[in-house]
Amino acid sequence: MAGFVARWLSDALRLVLPLALALAAMQVPAIAHGYATALLQIAEDARRDIEQRKAAARQFYRDAGTSDEAVIAALRRVEPANAQALAASVERAGALRAAHDRIRADPPLLQPVTALLDLAEDPRGDKRAVLQTALETHVAQVILSAAAVTYGLVGLVTGSFLAELVISLAGALAGAGRRRSVG
Repeated sequence: MAGFVARWLSDALRLVLPLALALAAMQVPAIAHGYATALLQIAEDARRDIEQRKAAARQFYRDAGTSDEAVIAALRRVEPANAQALAASVERAGALRAAHDRIRADPPLLQPVTALLDLAEDPRGDKRAVLQTALETHVAQVILSAAAVTYGLVGLVTGSFLAELVISLAGALAGAGRRRSVG
């Protein structure tokens, strides 16, 4: 009876683990798309805020120009703290927009890789916060795009390999345990 249960469990593991990893891997392109979309939305929202702050500065300081740099320079003379905050907002909006543009410029198959590489270059943590939000709002879905199918096949192969590895290790440990108890 124990042999039957062990074979059943190993067969179940050989079936479930590859399918679970394939379905999980198929989510990677959708998560990368959601992340890129969130980057764009936040960058555009930040840009609208910057434009409103620039308009308010131009109302009070007539010599403030129209460009970001001109407004920041005009503010720096009279309100250094506001100038510094505006400069930080401009930098953040530019970084988020540039990250979105880099991800979307790549083919769909490489967009998740580009997103991960871009996340590695995030000294302030802004992009990690965007990714966290994208992961929290992601709804699992099965989309049959070329990228999703490719990632799914990689997940299937990896899952099959891991299942065989776990089963082989369990078999080796069980064999070693039996040899010790007999010896």
